[in-house]
Amino acid sequence: MISDWKWDTLDPTERHIAELLVQGKSNVAICAEVFLCRARVQDCIKGILIKTGADSTRGAIALLVGERETLSLLRVLEQATDGVVIIQDRLVKFANRALERIHCYEPNGMVGMPFVELSAPGSRSATINHYERRMRGEPAPTSYAIRILCRDGQEKDAMVASAGQISYCGRPAILGIVVERT
Repeated sequence: MISDWKWDTLDPTERHIAELLVQGKSNVAICAEVFLCRARVQDCIKGILIKTGADSTRGAIALLVGERETLSLLRVLEQATDGVVIIQDRLVKFANRALERIHCYEPNGMVGMPFVELSAPGSRSATINHYERRMRGEPAPTSYAIRILCRDGQEKDAMVASAGQISYCGRPAILGIVVERT
C-alpha cells in the first residue's frame, strides 16, 4: 500500500538530511555531519522539496514537522477506548483498535476501505450525506445514531460523533468517533 506520509517517500539519505533540517542545522553543518559534499546535500534538499511538494526548504520543514505532530496524535488516538476513524476521499485512512474491535476487523483491516461499507445498508445514505456536507463545510449533525455493519455481516447500533473537517496529510478529511450502543 502506498503511504500518504511525505517522510515515507524520502530515501534514507534524504530522511537523515530532513531530520537535520528540522533540527535547524545549516547546509554547512549538515555537510560536516553526513560527510557529503555541498552539491550532494543540495541535491538531497531538492529531492526533499520535490517529494514533499514544497516550494521552499522552510515549507518542506513545516510540512514534515506537521506530519510528525499528526503521527504523535494518531499514537494517542490509537489508545482511545472509543472508536476513532479518519476518512479522506471516502476511504478509511485511520482506524484505531477500538473501532476495529467494534466492527470485528483485524488490526489495520479497515484502512483503505470505502467508509460507507462500515454502515449498514439502511444507514448508508445518511452517512454519505453527513460526510459530504462536512467536506463542503456545511452544517451537519455533530452526533447521530447509526447502524454499523461488522465484517461478519452482523449489524449493531452505534453513535457517531464528528469533530468535523480536519487536515490529514495536508488535505481535508473527517475525524469521527464511534461508540457502540448496548
